Amino acid sequence: MNSNQSSSEQFGKHLKSVGGSEADVSDSTYVVAEEDTVESVVSGLRIERQQQGEPASEPAILHASAEVLISRRDEHDPDHHAGTSRPGEYQLDIHLGADHIIRVPLPETDLEAAKIWAQGRIDAEGADFGAIYFPAGGGEAPGTGALECRYDRAVGWYR
Repeated sequence: MNSNQSSSEQFGKHLKSVGGSEADVSDSTYVVAEEDTVESVVSGLRIERQQQGEPASEPAILHASAEVLISRRDEHDPDHHAGTSRPGEYQLDIHLGADHIIRVPLPETDLEAAKIWAQGRIDAEGADFGAIYFPAGGGEAPGTGALECRYDRAVGWYR
């Protein structure tokens, strides 16, 4: 991801990479509310398609469309959504055990540099698994945002 792009542009590229298009976002009549999260927007988009008698979209396209819509909301109202969708700011989830995950911000804005930094932090924690997320609406809790890549000590980084 390019840190000079807005997060909605970056999420738009992700939407295209999973087989979607700008039409999946612009043709929607769903209005993103203040309290909406990516998950609630996915649900709203799914219901909207059903009500219009259209076939269901692929889950990856629905999720990516929701990320675009949430990030556009956040960009248009940064006073109320500061920190939920900033360009180039990755989050690392470190899986220390089945029910113990910690989230730390990555100081790198380039994904490849973020992976190097993250692997060092994962190793320092003695963990076997980790994941890098790009923040999207829904907060900064572990497991939220757009999943960029995962790390497994046995195989390395993968998408």
